Amino acid sequence: MVLLSLYNDLSSNRDVFDHGLAKFGISLQELQDFHGYISLRRFVQIFEWLAEELADPCLGLMASQRSGPDALGAVGYLFLSSGNLETALQSLIRYLEAIQSSSMMEIRYVDDFVEVRYRIVDDSIAPRRQDSEYSIGLIWRYMKLLSKSRCRLSQVSFEHEQPPGLRSEYRRIFNAPVLFGQNSNALTMPLHEIRQWHEGLDSHLIPILEDHIASTLEQVKIPATFAESVSQLLTESVLQQGARAELISDMMKISTVTLHRRLRKEGVRFKQLVDSRSKNIAERLLRHSNMPIATVSRRLGFSEPAVFTRAFRRWFDRTPRDYRNEILSQRMTDSRREDSSES
Repeated sequence: MVLLSLYNDLSSNRDVFDHGLAKFGISLQELQDFHGYISLRRFVQIFEWLAEELADPCLGLMASQRSGPDALGAVGYLFLSSGNLETALQSLIRYLEAIQSSSMMEIRYVDDFVEVRYRIVDDSIAPRRQDSEYSIGLIWRYMKLLSKSRCRLSQVSFEHEQPPGLRSEYRRIFNAPVLFGQNSNALTMPLHEIRQWHEGLDSHLIPILEDHIASTLEQVKIPATFAESVSQLLTESVLQQGARAELISDMMKISTVTLHRRLRKEGVRFKQLVDSRSKNIAERLLRHSNMPIATVSRRLGFSEPAVFTRAFRRWFDRTPRDYRNEILSQRMTDSRREDSSES
């Protein structure tokens, strides 16, 4: 549904979009199948490719501001039928799985403020800036539609680095300070903003839409192993806190003993999952951001950069600095080749 919404939105660039669909093995029939399912990895890849091909670094963000409730189907209409933003956001979190897998949303309450977070939990899916900006932008778009633009943000955060020369576009859309290179993609606002009453589309639609979404969930539900469920909870914020088994078991509402027992049953140890997630996130941050190595080390919960460097050398047989230099060198080589071929 989301990709079809983008396809219709970019009608003036239909030839480029058609080429992209073919490039990533997506047929037009598959795109228009209401019950079809395209992997999040392919969705993110074609989104990034389109932004590059169209030379539009803000493609995802701008597309989100032109989207209507149909972009998320029944979930979008359910959001706009709610009585206040808190209920609408909770329903979006509850039914996110009906839209896409390998991602998560959460609401965090801190004193008199609330933070709505979104991220892809599969760290091997990168780069993913367009999806992050589209998703955060779409949530904000729906919040404005439901509140008749009366809602106000305090701050917006993105996990990717700031694109050069575009700060005014972000400020114009969110009308709030926008930070980059943060722990998560998030919208922050005063708590009272999401608890005000708003007139939604039609409250009588809510049970009908929820029934439809529940039916969709039954059709697309893909069983995951217990280890995969644990791995998805090992986000950057959890790793930064030390990724203790007790923390994860509390989140899953089970005992630590049960956590370890069920992982052993699948032939996996908790430390292995932490190590694997740390490796994937470290690679993504070094490859796709300009974040200092010491900052990467802290975000992954390492006690000091030297400990992180030893772990990184074990993972990739080189230091984080050497790895980043290799990536930069390869990009420069690729750029020279492209310039040479164009001339």
